[in-house]
Amino acid sequence: MPFNKTTIQDKELSIQIFKDGFSFCTPNARPFFKFENHSIEKGDAFHELLNSYSFLECEKIKAVHFDHRATFVPISLYNPAQKKNYLNYNVSLEEGCSIAEKQTQDDQVKILYPFEEQTETTLQHYFKDISFTHYSQILYDLSTTVINEDNTMVMNLHMQDDEFDLLVFRGKELLLFNTYPYKNEDSFLYFVLAVAEDLSLSSDGFSIVFFGKYARYKKCYDALDYYHQKITFSDQQSSLMFDEKVHPAPYFINLFH
Repeated sequence: MPFNKTTIQDKELSIQIFKDGFSFCTPNARPFFKFENHSIEKGDAFHELLNSYSFLECEKIKAVHFDHRATFVPISLYNPAQKKNYLNYNVSLEEGCSIAEKQTQDDQVKILYPFEEQTETTLQHYFKDISFTHYSQILYDLSTTVINEDNTMVMNLHMQDDEFDLLVFRGKELLLFNTYPYKNEDSFLYFVLAVAEDLSLSSDGFSIVFFGKYARYKKCYDALDYYHQKITFSDQQSSLMFDEKVHPAPYFINLFH
């Protein structure tokens, strides 16, 4: 079941910001920089880093936040005056952070997440034509491009190196979105099966779709395959080409959405 994934083209740049580092992804380069060695701040060092890979020559730039988790709020229930309260249910607003407010393409969900203003201001200084989003918004929008029958139950899974994202849909209605930490295939399996039990999903009553397929997550795939038969992988062939182990979210390495 392929998602409507748009890959990075010439002169396009995806900047991905994580807790421990950041990545610049073009069709030809996908370096990951640890914050212990590099920082996103105005100055000669950062400017030299951008020049060394010719990133400043890119004409279309999108920045994607992975550094903080997001909260989903249905549009029908959303009150902008309460956005800090919504966020505090699931995410701590750290000192120096502001709250970003995004909306899904189908106009059904508000997505709230913390972001550091200094980071975005620095990137805006070097890239005049830049837009910002949260990776969970991209996952949701990609999920809703798939045409599911009204009562079809689908669980979409996005793997990262130390956590994974889980979205459950009935047709195009989102029933659950959450992010779970995991250390190995056992803890991964525990959360997936617990969600299925909480939602009363029978083993043959729903499908599981992974965002891409990567060698590093094989143990998780194999563990789940023992308990569930209806498993597919989106964009398997194209994604495997970009399975770079230093990048913590490989599905996004070649994604421009």
